[in-house]
Amino acid sequence: MDKAKIIAGIVTIVIITSVIGVYTYMHFLSHKAESLYSVGLGVEYNTHATPIWIALHDGLFKKYGLNITNVVKFKTGLDLAAAMARGEVQVGWACLGPALMIIAKGVPVKIVAKVHNYGYALVVNPRKVHDLRDLNGKIVYAPGKGSPCYLLLLKIEDEFGVKFAAIKFMKPPAMLAALLSGEISAATIPEHYASVVEARGMKVLLRAQDVWPNMPGSFVVISDSLLKNNLEVVKKIVAVTYAGIKEAENDPFKAAEIDSQALGIPVDVAMHSISMLQWNTTIDMKQIQEYIDFMYEHHVLKVRLNASQIVVPVKP
Repeated sequence: MDKAKIIAGIVTIVIITSVIGVYTYMHFLSHKAESLYSVGLGVEYNTHATPIWIALHDGLFKKYGLNITNVVKFKTGLDLAAAMARGEVQVGWACLGPALMIIAKGVPVKIVAKVHNYGYALVVNPRKVHDLRDLNGKIVYAPGKGSPCYLLLLKIEDEFGVKFAAIKFMKPPAMLAALLSGEISAATIPEHYASVVEARGMKVLLRAQDVWPNMPGSFVVISDSLLKNNLEVVKKIVAVTYAGIKEAENDPFKAAEIDSQALGIPVDVAMHSISMLQWNTTIDMKQIQEYIDFMYEHHVLKVRLNASQIVVPVKP
């Protein structure tokens, strides 16, 4: 056999081997992609969701076998809870009050994990309000009835003996602008908004930790259908959440940089905002039941829920 034919034969073998290799690799990638469980997420647009911003930034969802099809960002937990009620989102990181509101209305979701305590503050215009007594008989603002900020105002009335003329509602971004413009004088507002307006001259009169010891913050809320049919997926979601929390605890500056990118705020403001949260994954049934009872006794909930029936702790 002449030399040219030998070389041609070798080239042909190399080409065929390469094609087979590429096809096998592409098939592997395709199979791997198919093995990822696709899920959409609902997240509050604030630093309460820091572990999720970290998870998205670091690719933790894919690492744990989850394919994120979309991330829906909500201005408040009430908005997120409403989306879950409409069936638009199966997985949400929402504050406790809004989650309880939709559960009380019969929406089939369960609370499966905890993210943090605190994260809410009563912020005032220091030119108009010097102390809490100045708000007696005055209008204050909150994101909505059932929001933790609304509940914090009720708790302030109970604990400090003040009585507001009315609690009116406004979305956090609008409250931020209204405080800075002088349109309103006082509002309870979640982090990161509280830290943003504080950095721009507003005064934090009270934080949740000053009023409500161990006030629960955000939780992982899952649709009943996902919990029933895909428990392993729920475990992965909880595992990702915990991994994000651990990263936030281990490297607060990195967490602040990621929050800065996700929320469009300065790194130092993000760092301060994160420091106002207490990462906590321990579900305390008594604590949640007391929260429920408080909402019921103040006519925020129409039914007194049983914490043991709506909370299903899931370990990763």
